[in-house]
Amino acid sequence: MAPYDWPVDTQNYPVMRIVTPRNVVMRGIFGMSFAYHSLKERFPVILTKIIDYLSREGGKVKSANNASDEDIRNLIEYVVKLKNDVATNKKYDLLTVDTPEAKKWNEWILSVDSPYYFTNTWVFSECYVYRRLREGCELTKGLANFDPFEDQKIKSFTGSLEPMCVVAEKVISMMDPSDKDKRKADFITLLKLCLWSNKCDLSLSMGEQVTLGNKDIDASPSQTLIDPIQMIVDYKDKVLVDDSNKISDQVFTKAENIAKAIEANTTFKAKCSCQRLAGAPPPPKQEKKEEEEGSDEAPKEEAPIPCPAKATLATTVMFDIVCDNSGYELFTDLCLADFMISQNIVKKVRFHVKKIPWFVSDVTPKDFNFVINQCCAATFNKVVKLPAEGDRAEGESEAPPTRTVADEALKTLGSRWAKYVDSGAFVIMCDDFWTSPHVYKDMKKYEPNLYRKLQFAAAILFKGDLNYRKLLGERNCNPCIGFEPALQGFIPAPIIAVRTVKADLICGLPKGKWEQLTRIDDRWMETGNYGVIQFCAKAEALKVSDKPCEQYGDTCKDDACLDLDIV
Repeated sequence: MAPYDWPVDTQNYPVMRIVTPRNVVMRGIFGMSFAYHSLKERFPVILTKIIDYLSREGGKVKSANNASDEDIRNLIEYVVKLKNDVATNKKYDLLTVDTPEAKKWNEWILSVDSPYYFTNTWVFSECYVYRRLREGCELTKGLANFDPFEDQKIKSFTGSLEPMCVVAEKVISMMDPSDKDKRKADFITLLKLCLWSNKCDLSLSMGEQVTLGNKDIDASPSQTLIDPIQMIVDYKDKVLVDDSNKISDQVFTKAENIAKAIEANTTFKAKCSCQRLAGAPPPPKQEKKEEEEGSDEAPKEEAPIPCPAKATLATTVMFDIVCDNSGYELFTDLCLADFMISQNIVKKVRFHVKKIPWFVSDVTPKDFNFVINQCCAATFNKVVKLPAEGDRAEGESEAPPTRTVADEALKTLGSRWAKYVDSGAFVIMCDDFWTSPHVYKDMKKYEPNLYRKLQFAAAILFKGDLNYRKLLGERNCNPCIGFEPALQGFIPAPIIAVRTVKADLICGLPKGKWEQLTRIDDRWMETGNYGVIQFCAKAEALKVSDKPCEQYGDTCKDDACLDLDIV
């Protein structure tokens, strides 16, 4: 593998001219790794774009955020220092904002063996940079809620209207109840749309706008129809692991079994039993009244409702999506979620998003609502050329066929999704853990309540490269190791990983496949042109929690504690 451009002075950090060794965590000290390239080349570009944007559009930013010139100057100075610290491998600074979440971050920083950008785990350093960006905003008076990537995300959404309109027309036809075979085929189509939409990653492109083409990411607008459905066919051989069939069969069955268990369960029809877990004695049982003469049945005792901490079964069938990018990728995630509800596979879809701006284009609650609102209000109408079918005879001048791409179906979907949000069928969740530096095998240690929430899902879909890296513990495992052992015990529910490959770690490949692809292109794992759809059906059984109810602690709220959907 050819090395990246080598630094003139490596005295400040012990960079080694090697790729990341097997079964070692990804770190910037491995100078032929994507981790090194990201810290040395990609981060400076991403941070420079923020500085340039604040300098160029300072007036616009001030107006939108009720900020001052001083706020803009302070944030620019903060980002400049951060950029220089990353490039020169300075020691991590502790956060100075006074919040419980920042205090946790400081504890984590102080606990690492080597608190430097290149020598610590790559994922920790990346997450730390984005958390520092948020602190730079928090320390100003007028930019506390400023998203430095918002303009880029809006442009990305607008530039993806054409493929969204094309997909919307197809998705609308999938929503009516269908037979088993069609339902399975449509689900697999939607899952692969979710896969290839993950190519639209503004972090990978360092903030440069990308549009989805049938063959690759193309930065220039096209006059030929951009058809993501056709892209599934074009990229068929690029899916290195495809568990789609297994996912559809086993997740549908799991959802059906949960629905049957809920229907058969009789413990959701009376008063809350939180006080039992809180240590208070249960209420005394009512003595049965003597039956009246001639009565055939004794009155039935009502069973208590288990509180969330005691429940081992949700009251509704749920599917979880741990989101990655906003814009077109979130749009495809919403399409899949709509299908799951419309086909009565599940009753609720929980979207796990980031609480703060993250990795340039990751979904925040504001981004989630923006995408739905913009779909509802979309205005798009364009005549595009259809892809040519074969070569024309020499001298033939017949005009290529065209079609009109319009917004009607997109508006229909947006309206449906807005109703799902209002009704609670779509739930937005943004736990702090998703913007922590921790890999997922450590979730139980750092955020056991979130782990328990996830256990109520019929399955969890993890989107994108960062989630994949955290699923694998940021460890450069043998590429042939199975998906389940690569998860290192993280099995709150059946797990689906959908990811285009943008970093040099992977699992589950057929023997010899990694070597074959590396001989063709030693940078194939950084392009996003290959993907995996992987599945682990194994799940840890739900048990009664040994802690009081997360919502109410030791105080029983009786009928106020009836929401067992664990949202």
